[in-house]
Amino acid sequence: MSILSQPEVARFETTRRLLSHLVNEGLCAAYLESADTEQLQWMRLVSFTSQPPEHSMVKVRIEPAQLGLNENGQVNSLLRPCQLRPPVLLFENLQSRPELDPGVIFQFVFPWFAQPEIESMRDAIAQELQNASANQETWLDVAAQLPPLALMSPAIEWERTLVTGHPTHPASKLHKTLYTQPPLPQIQPAQIWDMLSPQVTFLSVPRSQVRVSGPFENLLSSLLTKLDIPNSSEDRIIVPSLAQQSPSILSRFHDVQIVGSERASAQASMRTLTLRPELNFKYHLKLSLACQITSALRTITPWTALGGAEVSALLEKLLPPDMWLFKEVAAVTGAQEDFNDAKHFSCILREDLELRANTQGESLIIASAFSQLPVTGFEKETTAHPEALFPPANEQREKKEWFRSAQSHYRTSSYFGSRCYISILLNLTLPPLVNHGIGLEAHGQNTCVRICRASRTIKGFAVRDFGGIRLHMPTLRSQGYDLHTIPPGAATTTDDLHDVWSKVHHYLFQNHIGQLVVALGLEEDGGWGVVRDEVRRVLFPSGRGKGCGLHAEGLYGFLMEETMPFKCFLRMRMEGKYRDYVERRLPNVLLY
Repeated sequence: MSILSQPEVARFETTRRLLSHLVNEGLCAAYLESADTEQLQWMRLVSFTSQPPEHSMVKVRIEPAQLGLNENGQVNSLLRPCQLRPPVLLFENLQSRPELDPGVIFQFVFPWFAQPEIESMRDAIAQELQNASANQETWLDVAAQLPPLALMSPAIEWERTLVTGHPTHPASKLHKTLYTQPPLPQIQPAQIWDMLSPQVTFLSVPRSQVRVSGPFENLLSSLLTKLDIPNSSEDRIIVPSLAQQSPSILSRFHDVQIVGSERASAQASMRTLTLRPELNFKYHLKLSLACQITSALRTITPWTALGGAEVSALLEKLLPPDMWLFKEVAAVTGAQEDFNDAKHFSCILREDLELRANTQGESLIIASAFSQLPVTGFEKETTAHPEALFPPANEQREKKEWFRSAQSHYRTSSYFGSRCYISILLNLTLPPLVNHGIGLEAHGQNTCVRICRASRTIKGFAVRDFGGIRLHMPTLRSQGYDLHTIPPGAATTTDDLHDVWSKVHHYLFQNHIGQLVVALGLEEDGGWGVVRDEVRRVLFPSGRGKGCGLHAEGLYGFLMEETMPFKCFLRMRMEGKYRDYVERRLPNVLLY
């Protein structure tokens, strides 16, 4: 087994994601070679063209568990990055060389699928991949200095446990990319430390240059007073922003004055901030940042900023009470007609739920933290955070019971008696979907787990960030609900119910639940069977006959199809797409 240095670990964390995406997105063919050990085999990646494979080929070690092959021996199921092991060998004209640099590997394989219209993206994507691996090395340093975490640890400390990004998220090929858009200077890996504790600048701008949603000034007033910053005036408004974003703001807005500053702590998204507790400010600051993190530029569009309060109010009415909301209560964004300019200066005030959790004796832990495994050398340790927080969950049987539920009935509120993960998560996310057409963006970074500190039981969840939510408007309108504050053209509203279901499959099942299944070592040991059982129990609580909501039968059929829509982030990046998805059908993990 290869033992890698820290720089090599960082490069391979990105490379394994790149290689898995090449296969999953159908950009190359992958075949297993005969095993030379019981655990590991070689996998070779080759072009779909007729060129002899020995002239251009990539080989990598793999744990082949749960890997499907067609009649020709070609991999035709989801390949997870965590299945891949070093070394990586590049073969060209019968000669081989080891290589872990993801940018070099991308340049090597690019001719296999290059088209004239994407040729210009080759060097840019290679640089982004190298940027991700360089940043990953710094994140390994961050991990080494994380304090031991426990249930009493503040929520912000759990936000920093996402050291390697999402291990099975389709966007993870660029899992640690930090690539700025001019005029911002490029971020060097060493600057990640500063981004974890960024400077917030308070800017005074003419009111005519921004649009305001909700009681923004009233809610911000107490914070400004504590920081000795003057409040807004009749013709000017005070808006927090990231100091790092200033060049982008100043290039698009005029007569901007800096009136104060403050340090904050960055959450996992790097653009949403928690202020120091002694300020007693009840809100997080979600701020624009013209930086590509994973696959998207982390600015905030007027669609998201102006619609957040109304969407929050709708969700508060329709979500189960044990699904708490980080409500977006007020916002400011640019007033330009061109949203590509307006999105560079936005601020959303989002409720901080930690005080509420503390009052009820609960902890809020970002759900992705439960799927993070410490990295040492190369091999990952076997203890995930759920196993550390819940000591009984250290054997496969106990893991399964924690993962699902010790009870078999969910017909009354007593289903919360066992307080176990999947049963609670699905009971809080699927009923709003089938009853109201609400597709929450419930991936692991947008969801927090609510845990009772006294009993160590899961009490519920909390969901945040509504820019990626999908709302089926025909269903909502038929029930008397509508949205009026979101500008036309928003991606959050749709008339296509299958579009909502597809996003939920991606966010909830492939990402959130899939990460946890893998982290707990349950993918080969009945984990997806547990998920299927719980889906049936939630959608058909009586065991048979009519489902629990308007679309229960249709949703169940969609979720249990032989194939699933897989989001192709690498193809999207090459085609310059973000809001428009590119998907490919792969064997459905829910049927594993």
